[in-house]
Amino acid sequence: MPRPTNKKYCFLLICLVHFFGTSQQNKLDSLKNEIQTHTLKDTIRAGLLIELASEMTYSEPNEGFAFIEEAIAISKKNRWIKGEALAQRQKGNLYYVAADNLNALEAYQKALVLSRKTPNKQLESSVLSNLGNIHADLKEYDRALENYRAYLETSQAMGNRSEEIKALSNIAIIYNDTENFDEGISYLNKALTLAKDEENDLFIAAITNNLALAYKNLGEYQKALFHYQEALAMARKIGNKYIEASALNSIGKINVLLKNYTVAETNASKALSLSKAIGAMEWEADSWEVLSKVYEQNGKMTEALNAYKEHIQLRDSVLNEEKKSELTRKEMQFQMERQQAVANEEIKRQELVKNIYLIGAILLVLLAIFGYYIYKRRRDGLEKKKIAEFNAKVSETELKALRSQMNPHFIFNSLNSISDFISKNDIQQADDYLIKFSRLTRAILENSEKKSITLNEDLELMELYMQLEAIRLENKLHHQITIDQDIEPNNTLVPPLILQPFIENSIWHGIAPKNGDGHIDIKIEKEGDMLKYVVDDNGVGQPKKNMREKKSNGSFGIKITKSRIDILSHIKNKKGTVNLMDKPEGVRVEITLPLELQF
Repeated sequence: MPRPTNKKYCFLLICLVHFFGTSQQNKLDSLKNEIQTHTLKDTIRAGLLIELASEMTYSEPNEGFAFIEEAIAISKKNRWIKGEALAQRQKGNLYYVAADNLNALEAYQKALVLSRKTPNKQLESSVLSNLGNIHADLKEYDRALENYRAYLETSQAMGNRSEEIKALSNIAIIYNDTENFDEGISYLNKALTLAKDEENDLFIAAITNNLALAYKNLGEYQKALFHYQEALAMARKIGNKYIEASALNSIGKINVLLKNYTVAETNASKALSLSKAIGAMEWEADSWEVLSKVYEQNGKMTEALNAYKEHIQLRDSVLNEEKKSELTRKEMQFQMERQQAVANEEIKRQELVKNIYLIGAILLVLLAIFGYYIYKRRRDGLEKKKIAEFNAKVSETELKALRSQMNPHFIFNSLNSISDFISKNDIQQADDYLIKFSRLTRAILENSEKKSITLNEDLELMELYMQLEAIRLENKLHHQITIDQDIEPNNTLVPPLILQPFIENSIWHGIAPKNGDGHIDIKIEKEGDMLKYVVDDNGVGQPKKNMREKKSNGSFGIKITKSRIDILSHIKNKKGTVNLMDKPEGVRVEITLPLELQF
């Protein structure tokens, strides 16, 4: 059963905590009036600004930044640490709603540092929960659950019912995202009961929306539809456009599954307009996806293709793996800086003790210096170890980013091929091509989070890729894959699509310009503890060797692949290689990788 791949949770994985308590939409005008009346730059005005920005989070998030920046400035001027922490956290909430996780993380980190300078444990735990949201988006579910459970325990100990509801809901979201739906629904029902006791319409709407998502993933579409309609009605009642757009999209998706395409189109169109108005790219991408499916079922292939293009572009913007990599590095850097700060405080304490003992005796001074020297060596050793672990983590993250990249020329060339089939009224060919292209795109996206897949799965992807290219070359491309009998394809692990750039090079620089049919031979062999790929084509080749080397070495895809092999060689401590050789007719490529088995 598929699980959600983006922030479709609508409750606040954001965990909003209002400075003066949760307010309804009608408080906006009264808060603005109070701010206009209270012009003194004191903590009262700062608190009002934070509360106003909090109320605007889901209705006018972009307008809230100006108010929160003023609140930060006033809090700093008045040395109100708690106010500054609250303002930074609310700034993170605004960025999070806008899908800007990088800036959201930076604001939450500042809020956490400030909250630890106050005795308010509830504030600290809520900021940890906000950071848990970032972990959840990075699919680091264990760390996210750790933060959320700490948040829940603190909230229950302090008797803070609204915070307890948020903690329960966030824990439920993690269980649902990891397909443990029974636990997820159980936690959501607990949260919903408390929210109804509190008569908090915002929480009821958000929790109901997530409950519907869980039932949808279980395949109980009628239950899901009922809860989505309840969430939609509640969102409209309180004026929460964020939840309203999510519910409309979800209703559209379920109606597609139920083949109620007219209803699905109506809801998706409403969600699209609303998503554009509030700048929610994720919801906008979902709306285009629903509309693409509706248009396809209604035989409107051109509209379906255009909608699918819009969906792909928006989704790729949201799922930018390079931004995820930067987020991970930034968080790790923050952790190291925090540990360094603790070490610095310890050094200051020891220096104070040393100065006191200096007055007593020379012998104690020498002992203190010796103790400090031992401590410093140990500290430096620990710091070097942390730096090494950090670099290893960065390398792994960059490897994930490289794996997730898919050649944009191939995507848009494929979409243009589909468009060309449609324009020629070859609907069957367009449909076949679109199905294969969708399967390949989905498989690549699903494998983007994996460091390795089985050789059998990788060859299936390459088979699908070459089928697509063969269609574009009007079936002049032929290929054969041979696997050494010593290799177990289902037990051998390889990086996803490691051969794709070389096969693409063979197709478009060797076989495409060739008169007549072209052939690509792919062989996979075992050489000791290494796995060897051989890609052999009978293309036109390059009569000028220097030109050939320049072109091959200049290929962006091949450069990326060489970088991936270098990183893999570093991790496995085994040297992989890439060799490109000219032949009288065509090109031969030999690639060696460290052999890795699943069992």
